[in-house]
Amino acid sequence: MTYVTVTKTYVGLNVKETTDGQWEITKVDSIGWAAQRKVQTGDIITEINGKDPESFHFIKQYGVVGHLDQMKVLRNGSMLEFEVQVPRNYNTLLYHTLLPMLAFLVLFGFSIYIYWKKRDDKVVFILVAFFVAVGLCYVSAGASARTDSFARMMNSLSMMMVPSLFIHFHYRYFFKYQIQFMKMKYLVIIYAVNFLVVLLGMLSIFVYVGNMYVFFRNAQLLLFSFEILLSFVVLIYHYFKYRKMVQKPILQNAIFGIVVSFFPFIFLTALPNTIFGVELIPASLTAACLIFLPVFFLYLVIMDQVFDIDFINSRLRYYAFISLILTGIIIGIMLFFTNLSFIEWARVSILTYGSLIIMFYLEEKLNIRHRLFKDKFNLDRYSYDIAKIVKREELDKRLIKEIREVLPIQKVSLVKFDKKGVNTELSAGDHEYPKDFIEFYIKYYNPMLSIGSQFSIEGGLCYIISEQHDSIHILWIQRKANFTPFNKDEQSWLKMLVHYTSIVYENFQLIEGVTEDMKQSLDNDQSMPSWMLRLLFRLSEKERTRLSSDLHDSALQEQLVWYRKVEELLEDDQLPGSVRAPLTDVRRGLLGVVDQIRETCTLLRPPFLKETGIIEALSYLIQQYRSRESFAIEFISYDFSANLEDDQALVIYRVVQELLNNASKHSKASQIVIEMKSEDNAVFLTYKDDGVGFPPNRSYHSGKHMGLVGIRQRVNSIQGNMEVFSSENAGVEVAILLQTDLEIRHYSDVM
Repeated sequence: MTYVTVTKTYVGLNVKETTDGQWEITKVDSIGWAAQRKVQTGDIITEINGKDPESFHFIKQYGVVGHLDQMKVLRNGSMLEFEVQVPRNYNTLLYHTLLPMLAFLVLFGFSIYIYWKKRDDKVVFILVAFFVAVGLCYVSAGASARTDSFARMMNSLSMMMVPSLFIHFHYRYFFKYQIQFMKMKYLVIIYAVNFLVVLLGMLSIFVYVGNMYVFFRNAQLLLFSFEILLSFVVLIYHYFKYRKMVQKPILQNAIFGIVVSFFPFIFLTALPNTIFGVELIPASLTAACLIFLPVFFLYLVIMDQVFDIDFINSRLRYYAFISLILTGIIIGIMLFFTNLSFIEWARVSILTYGSLIIMFYLEEKLNIRHRLFKDKFNLDRYSYDIAKIVKREELDKRLIKEIREVLPIQKVSLVKFDKKGVNTELSAGDHEYPKDFIEFYIKYYNPMLSIGSQFSIEGGLCYIISEQHDSIHILWIQRKANFTPFNKDEQSWLKMLVHYTSIVYENFQLIEGVTEDMKQSLDNDQSMPSWMLRLLFRLSEKERTRLSSDLHDSALQEQLVWYRKVEELLEDDQLPGSVRAPLTDVRRGLLGVVDQIRETCTLLRPPFLKETGIIEALSYLIQQYRSRESFAIEFISYDFSANLEDDQALVIYRVVQELLNNASKHSKASQIVIEMKSEDNAVFLTYKDDGVGFPPNRSYHSGKHMGLVGIRQRVNSIQGNMEVFSSENAGVEVAILLQTDLEIRHYSDVM
């Protein structure tokens, strides 16, 4: 078929028989031989290759002129003769040969690649068939236009396979997302109807029956358009059905693929040509849009992800609106200088509109403006620098420096407004600033101002950087040295700069608040706030986890290696007894060290607390103490059914662990009872032993009772309540209450 397009001349003439038996030219393709030779519509063909036009089957069957060497036409009573002796037509070479071959090779490459990557996926075979059908449809179009019979059959078959395979692909692809695109019987009907129409069209090529070929060719175009539109309607239906579910992006992508790939060919070529006999845009251009669909499907299947259609649509809507205005202006200007037909005006308008949309989209996608013009208002460097700043004074200096480097100004200042004293003082920058004007403005307009607010005063601009209960930090910038006002880009940059800086200021305020709270707690001998305790315990647990991993991965593994080496030596039957006895002691010692390291790792990091739950973790912990301690432990948990947060479960585990440690070291108890139960949203943990106890009037905030202080702090960190009951020689009882539905506050909530 490519050989035909290269060796045969594309005439580019459509004809029809008049009532008096003459053959009149009805259409002259602008890229064909006839257009180059100035053949016109309305001319009457009297002779082709020295014979009567009636004798050529392509005239009668197809209504086009092909295989032309010589032609005579009658125009306004004059006889004109044309011979096909012209240099190569580069338009037809491009549109009928090079572009179709390139498209076919690209699609063939896609087919090989996707088969290599996803050969186990059944939908790939349908997609490969679709790629081949699109490629054959495109590459056979040029030879078909030259009235080659084989090319016409291939073009009809491949063209009608495109919508069938398109629908079949969606049927299989959506199946894995639990979406039934359509019933299988409807898909079978579509295949059957398309094959029947193709078969009848092929028969009409070899059997001349009036205008049957033209009829079936138009039927194919209508069926092609109808089936693609049917797919579009079905996708729209499923989109509204699943628009609030996870399948929405999949359907959006499929709809977008149809619009971009098929709609140009359907609405600008196929339907206008079928209904009005005119192509608004040549098929060689609109058919090229079909290439987008294979690329689109290739991305879906290979990458197994979808495009962000919501973002693309929002940008395209904006570009479409701007392009529509510009197209109207361009066409309005052209009206005064050109005289085109209605079809030519329609083509110019459509091409201009589409080109503008593509140009705007590519400009943003490729970031051409940033590449061509250096953007001095880029905040990347500034944001990188301030992320490393730890002092407010350094931040003030960096802000002043950034403004001086970017804006053509002479003076810039950072001032602090005291709400109580109603006066300002310089924090950084130039000493000369409009002190009185700033104080007056803040005093009378303070209720209307917020962080980021901008206001103008004599000689420059002011921005609110941050605000505290007793002060306001203000940035003052003198007007530009050239006395021009700040332009839109400069004001936008300043606003973003102030926004970045205010965030860092707020972080500094939070850190200062944390430091002040900790200082007051230490100075007044008060318990720390729960959020602070929780933070400290989280850091402690993180360090425990790290230490446990280090012990397990280094020290424990090293001891196990030496233990195995000693065992290998002891397995030697010829080992002297004088050596065997010491080695046996070494093996016993290494085994004890291994057990000790494992126990330490267990104490540092509760085993399987998240996986098994608090009850199983406590049962394992208690079993460990039973195996090595002399006292008996009874654990009661059959009334427990609460769902604890991770922090709450960890606190309970550490509390029980610390209570058992205290009992082991100090209590001299013989019996311990631990009970866990839950009622509604409340969790109760009680501990009771029969040890020595301590006098009720003795403080347990120091000495050997410091473990109870740590326990109380852990309970306070999750906003729980704890009570300790004890008397001398009467044991100790600890009662802890937690609320599972209590929202544990963070520092940001407090501030």
